[in-house]
Formats: sequence, structure tokens, C-alpha cells
Amino acid sequence: MSSSLLLTETQARVLACLVEKGVTTPAYYPMTVNGVMTAANQKSNRAPVMQLRETDVGGALTDLETMKLVARDESSSRATKWRHRFEHETLLPKPVLAVLVALMLRGPQTIAELKSHGAPLGGPDDADGVRAALDRMADRADPLVRELPRAPGQSATRWAHLLCGEPVIPEPGAAPSAGSGRGHQQELIEALQARVATLEEEVAALKAALGI
Repeated sequence: MSSSLLLTETQARVLACLVEKGVTTPAYYPMTVNGVMTAANQKSNRAPVMQLRETDVGGALTDLETMKLVARDESSSRATKWRHRFEHETLLPKPVLAVLVALMLRGPQTIAELKSHGAPLGGPDDADGVRAALDRMADRADPLVRELPRAPGQSATRWAHLLCGEPVIPEPGAAPSAGSGRGHQQELIEALQARVATLEEEVAALKAALGI
């Protein structure tokens, strides 16, 4: 991957969604622009929540294609579908890539959060594995992640990806991020929201296949 690569937040979200859905809903991958838009605008498992339009997603895919990070699926005979080439361009093993994608989807996170959020994407199943993945991405000529300074009141440091440039570090006393301090009830709500979003994608794909 080119050392000069710098993604916009929209491009990063679109790319990360392609990777995520390729793992979690392989039956509906590769994806149409509309499918990617639905995934990018999910209200669960996303930080920040976005409201991208079809033109935003289409433009991001075209830009990512120029960067060789995505490609059109030549086997699709009807609507154009897209697949990612992120793994090939970064040369990262799947468990390491899963940690990076979790950061791209949900923003800065602790190792414990990355273990939880990266697991559905094929990430490491223990904290040591997550730490090793982060160290591998940080110890590059062009680092992909960085450990953030510990903020007041935080019991653990958080990590952020660098694909959109240097992360914005909240000022002391700022409200905690949406990813911190979630209780069990909130996690259940997010799991249900993610399931609903997946079902919506499946219904949209079936409608497209039936020409409805």
C-alpha cells in the first residue's frame, strides 16, 4: 500500500463496510452501492454515525477503485457490485486486518474493546493477540495505528487508526466517547440493531434479485 495513502472518513467507512460484510454476510457479498450505503449508515456498531447518500458512496467507491483498494465484480451480470482488495494492498493477515477494520468502523478503542468488536470479523481471540496485531501495524515505516495518550479518568489507553490522518484527541473533561462504558443492556441493544440492519440488507438484496 502506498505510503502516501490518505483516506477521507467516507472512503474509510465504505472500505471498512466492504471488509466487514464480506466476513459477516458472505451470501450478500460482493455488494451494490445501495448495500454499501445501508451498511455505512448503520446506527449500531458505527462511530461516528453517518448519513451518506448514494452519490457519496458511489464517489468513494470510484476513488477507492483508483487507489486499487476495491474492484468491480466482473461476475455480476446485473447491478454493479463491489469487492474490497484491502487485504491484498496492506499485506496484513486476516486477524490483524480485522483489528484495523474495527478501528475504522468504531473509532478509537481499548484493547478489550477491540477484542470484542474484532472477534466477529475474525480478529484475535485474546488480549495478547490484539496487542500483537496493534504492535505489528504500529511498527511500520508508514504506521497504520497509534496508541493515544491516556485521558483523565480512563483506566486503559485507546488506539486509533491513521488512515484518515492523525486522530483528534478529545480535550480533558470532554464527554466520553460512545464506545466507552457500555453496560450489558446497551451491548444487547447494539446486537439487536446490528441483526436488524443485516436483515434489512438481506431483504434489499432479495428485492434486487427479484427485480422488485
